[in-house]
Amino acid sequence: MALIPEQQAVEFIKRAKQILLITHERPTLDAAASVFALAHYLKKTDKPFDAVLPGWDPKTKPDFFPDAVDVHTEIGSLRALDVLINVKDVPLSEIMYDVKDDILHVTLIPKHGQWQPQHVAFKHGEDRYDLVIAVGCSDLASLGTIGREYASFFYRTPVINIDSHASNEHWGQVNLVDPNAVSVTETVYHWINSHSPDAIDAPLATALLSGIMANTKGFRTQHVTPRTLEASSHLVRLGADRDAIASRLWRTRSIETLKLWGRALMRLEQDHDHALVWTHLHETDLIETHSAIDAVDGVVDELIATSPHAKAVALFAHEGDGLRVTVHAMPPLSATDLVRPFNGHGTRERAEFFLPKTDDAEPVERVLQQIKQSLPRMI
Repeated sequence: MALIPEQQAVEFIKRAKQILLITHERPTLDAAASVFALAHYLKKTDKPFDAVLPGWDPKTKPDFFPDAVDVHTEIGSLRALDVLINVKDVPLSEIMYDVKDDILHVTLIPKHGQWQPQHVAFKHGEDRYDLVIAVGCSDLASLGTIGREYASFFYRTPVINIDSHASNEHWGQVNLVDPNAVSVTETVYHWINSHSPDAIDAPLATALLSGIMANTKGFRTQHVTPRTLEASSHLVRLGADRDAIASRLWRTRSIETLKLWGRALMRLEQDHDHALVWTHLHETDLIETHSAIDAVDGVVDELIATSPHAKAVALFAHEGDGLRVTVHAMPPLSATDLVRPFNGHGTRERAEFFLPKTDDAEPVERVLQQIKQSLPRMI
């Protein structure tokens, strides 16, 4: 009897020797929570893995995420390069190496005779990872720079694709895509609970619940389902710290962050015809409010919360050499569709792109016009 995808994922993980656990660039709290939860699960099951959150600032890690999990922001070496020297006829006496001007110099000293070019060969070693678990990635492009630079690795390595977005392209060998889930963490919960319910301890339950609560703004969004509430209730019974999550997500804001949000809200503009809301921030806003660039993500969340009738929200953040544009879209719209004309990347809910500085005097207006063309008229 053929295995269903949930069972296939379990078998792939059992057979894997080294797993790469990864999510999309600049991950949302839901995506980050999913990675931490899965990392905690893999560690409990004694599976070797590396967890990667591309573009994530470790300083923003919530206290309620599992502690005993090492997470990287960049992918490491995928495979070695082997240099093969035939030493049968020309035996090796000594080997030395040095790096000069970013060039590796390897010196081989023979016992007698000399090597010829035909004595030397090169080949790639085995891949470091024999399985990828991709979380919240609708397609390979969602991985951003990593997806582009290491595309051949992802094409030759089995991928377990875990997501909750209907726009997911089912690009993995195993696809755990649940469009009825409100978040990736809910998808992860249902999968782990289906085969290893005893593995969900308090730290894992807290991480999963945090993603669900973040994606539903504390169960206030329209796409909350009875199934979501049932899963959340079960996680609380398993030890999820709901109060710590709520305090971290909504009750604890620094003065600097509130000042930055205030500037963004003061510049808020809206196009009622297209249900589009946008604002912009300058570099001086970050400097004068003593805010980090990561606080900008919170601004978009606040715009969504204060603009219940908006179907799309755009944040324009002016940086030194250009303009970073972050777009959030409400179902059934797709943020990735809205940023596609600008070669943007992200997920169905959140996507972004960067416009280098040019002679264009009105880049914001040009972007807005393009987005509006992609949006249906609401009235």
